[in-house]
Amino acid sequence: MKYSVSLALAALAVMWVLWTQVHDARWYSHIVVDPAVYWQRAASFFTHDGSWSRLKMNEYQPGALWFFAAVGSATGAPGEFDPFLKGLFVANLLLLAGHVVLARFCGPAISPWLMLFFALLTGPLLLCRFELLVSLLVLGAWALWARGHLSPASFLLGVATATKIYPVLLVPFVLCSAWQQGRWRAAAREFAFWTAGGFLVVGTLGMWGSPWRDVRAALQYHFDKPFGIEGLLGSGIPLVQWWLGIPLRMAPRNGIYGFESDLGELATFLMQWSWVVAAAGVFFLVWRRKRADLWSDPGALFVLFGWYVVLGKLMAPQYTWWAVPFLALTEPAWLGPRRRVAVILLVAGSLVLGQIVYPLNYSEFLDGFNGEYFRNRMFWLNLVKNLLWLAAIAIATTALMRPRTAESGRG
Repeated sequence: MKYSVSLALAALAVMWVLWTQVHDARWYSHIVVDPAVYWQRAASFFTHDGSWSRLKMNEYQPGALWFFAAVGSATGAPGEFDPFLKGLFVANLLLLAGHVVLARFCGPAISPWLMLFFALLTGPLLLCRFELLVSLLVLGAWALWARGHLSPASFLLGVATATKIYPVLLVPFVLCSAWQQGRWRAAAREFAFWTAGGFLVVGTLGMWGSPWRDVRAALQYHFDKPFGIEGLLGSGIPLVQWWLGIPLRMAPRNGIYGFESDLGELATFLMQWSWVVAAAGVFFLVWRRKRADLWSDPGALFVLFGWYVVLGKLMAPQYTWWAVPFLALTEPAWLGPRRRVAVILLVAGSLVLGQIVYPLNYSEFLDGFNGEYFRNRMFWLNLVKNLLWLAAIAIATTALMRPRTAESGRG
């Protein structure tokens, strides 16, 4: 009882801090840009008699659109931005509470505290996006999966994938987990449940007026984004091109302030898809140990999403939330005391620097790319942020490389 009361008080304190920060002008100006677009999507739906047929230039997947519509409907004034924004804040606070509750009952004793710690360090940006919705769907699927309820987990994962694409990385892990339990028939069943979850969300959007080509166009919109200035590649490409004497060619488009790589087609292709190699490496490291329970191991999933975040074109602060809840859910013995503390501190440092760069000093960061970016302190601070994250993921990956004898003796 005392533990639950303390946790509830800590959760309320963190939520109050995030709520206070999100209304502070130092954060507010940049982080409410995306909610304005969410509101436009919801307003379009209600303005056109509950139809998605009039959307133009939509980059969001079906589940996200339904979330925006739900927030707009819950406010009672879907055509007004301020009530929508407040509703989005409240919805995300409730979703964050869901993360803490899930961690309380499905992870080690320290998990809910770490979940709150990481949320605090990620900052008020979490209240202005829909990362918390997708991550709670993914964590719910994981909780079912880890307890042997694979079919509902697959279905829920399909819903999550139809809301944001990154949960698709878990599909091979779920299928291999099923295959080890029941071979091809089990794997086919789980793939069918995952497809059904995604089709339910996509299909309902179609029933309310959205043509299939709009869903396809939304996916293409994301694939066509340039290299964002916030990511590791966004830090590394300018350095390499400066060293080679190649001017940086800015290409702000698709809602991203970024640039094109002029390092050659092969190098650019390898950089764009380096996350696939990393994901395949994590898959191999789990597969080689031949244990069905390790497919749902939160430490392995933290490593999987961690590499995807750091090697992707974009590394906005909210994307780190794809990975950090799984770090909160890892068993203390998974990494060992020293490495565990090192990974947590490195991630914490990266999250704090992420807030300093975006949104607190993002205007300064943008100004640097309009001039001499190497003279801009935000460029170097952003590089340090990315390197801290990279170091954390590299250390965590070593836990997947331990011999199977050590793994079997882990308890």
